[in-house]
Amino acid sequence: MAIIIPDFVPPACEECGMGAVHHRLERFSSRIDLVASFVSRPLDFFTRPVMPLFERFINYTGPLFASVFLSTGLATKVMEPDSHSSETAQALWNEAKRRGIDMYEVRPFGLPRRQFIARYGTKAVAFEGLPRSSRRQKSILWIDDKLQVKKRFQKSGFPVAPGGVASSEEQAIALFRTLKKPVIVKPQKGSGGRHTTVHIETEEELRRAYKNAELVSRSSIVEEELVGPVFRATLIDGKLVAVLRRDPPNVIGDGRSTVRELVAEENKNPLRRGPVFAEIVLDAPYAKSELTRQNLTPDDILQKGKTAHFHFKVNWGVGGISYDVTNEAHLENMKLFQDIGDYLDEDIVGIDFIIEDISKSWRDTNRCGVIECNSLPLIGNHHFPYTGPVVNVAGAIWDMIFPETQTPAKRG
Repeated sequence: MAIIIPDFVPPACEECGMGAVHHRLERFSSRIDLVASFVSRPLDFFTRPVMPLFERFINYTGPLFASVFLSTGLATKVMEPDSHSSETAQALWNEAKRRGIDMYEVRPFGLPRRQFIARYGTKAVAFEGLPRSSRRQKSILWIDDKLQVKKRFQKSGFPVAPGGVASSEEQAIALFRTLKKPVIVKPQKGSGGRHTTVHIETEEELRRAYKNAELVSRSSIVEEELVGPVFRATLIDGKLVAVLRRDPPNVIGDGRSTVRELVAEENKNPLRRGPVFAEIVLDAPYAKSELTRQNLTPDDILQKGKTAHFHFKVNWGVGGISYDVTNEAHLENMKLFQDIGDYLDEDIVGIDFIIEDISKSWRDTNRCGVIECNSLPLIGNHHFPYTGPVVNVAGAIWDMIFPETQTPAKRG
């Protein structure tokens, strides 16, 4: 019988949203990451050539260690998605089953930690989150560091928001004074919009925003706020496979109904009952704040065609929605994403990009640019859209890992 240890759940935090983290642990982790990055960067020249060998070693020993843990009862073997599985894991599992790939999760002491084994024929891979190919991972040490991405992209001519890093409140204020308003403050490390503040116009607001970000990161990014929805471009094996639009929770006016009535009608959508999308919470503090910023109240009639937003975050947990726009993206935007992918030289890349209209070129658009990149993008976004087509990103990943499982048509 496996040993089961109950999950240690972090306390609820409005600034963390659905993905709450332990603030002190997160801040400590950001310090460790900084030291590790500083130490490892000079060694990158020597470590990169041996990365494929290291990955092959992990793929060989991973299943062996998993067998030991499972046989001794120190871990449980999960053969299919359950309530603890992410949408990304579900997408991988579903596609693996369709292709005849044997995939299972190894949970040490019964805890879900995204540790997986996948096997097809005599080949097996061990992975955390997403399976990767054995490639020279050029940017693996800095791809998730927002500041490094900003600096390197600026030098390479890729569009990013003007701004920089601040390690103290005084530095944040000095940087704020050089930027066009409004600005945004976000932790240098982290994701999911945790402890991020937007629409900052005054120094007083900036000070509060910096203290908020400081709870989870020793340093913060202060930059000009870009305009538009967040678009996620996902590249697999060096190829752009999908572009997803992610919107914050919102309703569109019909000229007759109040904001409250429109939210009540939107919340009737069965997709908002979970497990993916959540209802819009009109009475939450962040919703009230956003409505005030838009000079609206819940009982105002919303003008026809006008959009009311209830959060700046696009996360599903706060009521955000997402849908595929790959066929709508301007060719120059598609080329930009591909060029960034080539520059990063990673086998799996997620690019978060803000632009007002994805059908117009970024070259002709003000206040647009890359906000971050991700080495472990949540591909479940593409498989569980709020509306519109599903893009089989998991299939592209398995094509890369087990090319022999492709359909004859794709192989040809």
